[in-house]
Amino acid sequence: MSEYCNNCFCCGCYLVPRYKRLVNNVFPQNPQHGLDKNNLERLRFYAVLKPEKLDKSFRYMAEKVARYLRHRNKPYVILGIKAMNDTMKSCYQQLNTFVDHYLDALRLVLEEKNDLELTEHAVSSFESFCEIREEAPNYQRNYEFFVDRFTELCHNNSESNRTKFRCLGLRGHHALIRKTANDELQNDVWKHMDKIVPSIVFNMEVREPDRQSTPMTPTSSQDYVTGSATPEQIELIERGTSIANENPAVLAEIVLRDLFCRAHLNNITACVQPILTHLDNHAKWIPVDFPKYIFSGIMNSIKHHNSYLVIELLLGHLEKHFDQDDTAYIKTSIMNVIQDCMVFAAANTGAGSTMFTGISRLLKFLKKSFQNQSSRNRNSSTNNQDENEFQTAVINGIGDFAEKLPDFQMMEIMQFIVTSLPSLNQGYEDTTKDSKTVNLQLQLLLLKTVQKVAATYQTVHRRETSTQTTFPHQLFDPLLKMMSAPEPDIRLIVVEILQSLVDRRQYGAKLRKIKLPKDISQLELPTETKTSRLFDIAFMKKFGRQFLSQLYQSILMDNNTKDIFHAIYCLMTLVTLEGGDKDVLVDVIHFCFEIQSTITKLSDSNGNLQQISQRKLSRINHHSIHALIAAYFNLMSKLNDIRSFSHHVDEVSKRLMTNNIFF
Repeated sequence: MSEYCNNCFCCGCYLVPRYKRLVNNVFPQNPQHGLDKNNLERLRFYAVLKPEKLDKSFRYMAEKVARYLRHRNKPYVILGIKAMNDTMKSCYQQLNTFVDHYLDALRLVLEEKNDLELTEHAVSSFESFCEIREEAPNYQRNYEFFVDRFTELCHNNSESNRTKFRCLGLRGHHALIRKTANDELQNDVWKHMDKIVPSIVFNMEVREPDRQSTPMTPTSSQDYVTGSATPEQIELIERGTSIANENPAVLAEIVLRDLFCRAHLNNITACVQPILTHLDNHAKWIPVDFPKYIFSGIMNSIKHHNSYLVIELLLGHLEKHFDQDDTAYIKTSIMNVIQDCMVFAAANTGAGSTMFTGISRLLKFLKKSFQNQSSRNRNSSTNNQDENEFQTAVINGIGDFAEKLPDFQMMEIMQFIVTSLPSLNQGYEDTTKDSKTVNLQLQLLLLKTVQKVAATYQTVHRRETSTQTTFPHQLFDPLLKMMSAPEPDIRLIVVEILQSLVDRRQYGAKLRKIKLPKDISQLELPTETKTSRLFDIAFMKKFGRQFLSQLYQSILMDNNTKDIFHAIYCLMTLVTLEGGDKDVLVDVIHFCFEIQSTITKLSDSNGNLQQISQRKLSRINHHSIHALIAAYFNLMSKLNDIRSFSHHVDEVSKRLMTNNIFF
């Protein structure tokens, strides 16, 4: 007797339990007619009226689905999935009583690996199940099979339906994430991140070549259409839409963003570590575009106060590559990703103690890279372009990070870097020539980092910033000492750093070269002295003598270059203009007279240079100092409208140029 013949009058018919008869009546004799809606409504009503029968009803439906699968009766399998799905939605309050039978049926259907239609119906039903919020925990439920099957779908390589299978796998993962990620009663999904996350990243790789990563900006997380600010903004992709069925890369990006949107502090490591491992195992760090694309999505989705943890994980991964002695190109790519993440974190969270710890680690990486470079130079004449690129990436990373910070935190970063410089000079006299060279180059590298940060110190509020705030003694004292360092490269960088810090009104670009213009209006400098500020005057009264003393030593160095003289001229002019006080101007003019007196004593009456007090000065530097002082006198006399002084400077300059004194 057919199981669908429920209206026969034999006595055995009514021995079949009612729940089985209701389930049987749902299935039509012709599967093309679809589910019998009237009988399905009766089944729902019966399930609501007698919830204790739900377990048996779903077990029986699961058995029927398994039987149809064995007989390869696919239309009835699909009807069985739909019947279970509709009944589950009506009786979701008793979900724990029948969910095991429901999931067992889905497992059986998903095991049909090459059947796209069955897989699609199973995934759709699983999505509906995951949308149900449960009120009671079920600690014995296990989603491991579904994670494995969805992961397998994400890596499907069938020639005809690869894209659709991969999208189904991503939809399954996304549904599971939405089901368990924010539910305190279910923590199952986080222990499977080593399978879920690589599947997502794998599908992000196959996006079109014209892919452009979302920039890491504070606003992009709010403006992104699919939303990365809150989980509610990232809705489940509508089943059947073109984006879900035709582009797994777009869907993978949305799933990744939603995952990190929902991740809490203690789950971020479980999500990020598989990405780093995947990029390592599949050599995806080079080119850097793809890692940047991944982490731009992460940083734009993650909660802002947790963004520092991503940077910590990246720094730890970079340290791991240092220990493994990997190529500098891989380390440079990782550093470029860290750089973008640091810029985002600075704009949103500032520089807390954790970020300063990150900068400290970057400086250690910088020193370690330099040591590797020095070791390779001693052993062979290999090209160190890769190490140079890594060092540049570290310097740019710290500079770009500082650019997004408030002024006082920028000063703290510069102090943090400068305070490590004196230790490099300990025992300097007792070291070998090679050691001195290594120390010098490392010192230059760290000073370039300070210079990069100082170059970004140009904010609107800076015009009214106290000079004492700009130059705390922890920063000012070491820089002054290095102004008289024996190495010209160090002196040049230090003077340029001081220029960046002094130049509040960005006059430096107009004063880069030593010139003697007759008409200074083209420079667009202030023609009148601005109102003096007490804090600037007090600072110059306190530290002006110390500053001019170090500048005096620096000017009279015999190994000064043309660039150093240009930089000193610019610094002297900026100090006078920014000081904005007649006393400062008078002090600097007296300083110039003292310099002139000294170099005059170094030459005899015939103009021949001689040695006095073991001080040597070449003829070119002798003339360069005259040119520097003449240019300063010329500019200041015209700016302050001191006509007699200006006339005298013009006459002397004309005579000196006639004798080819200036360079």
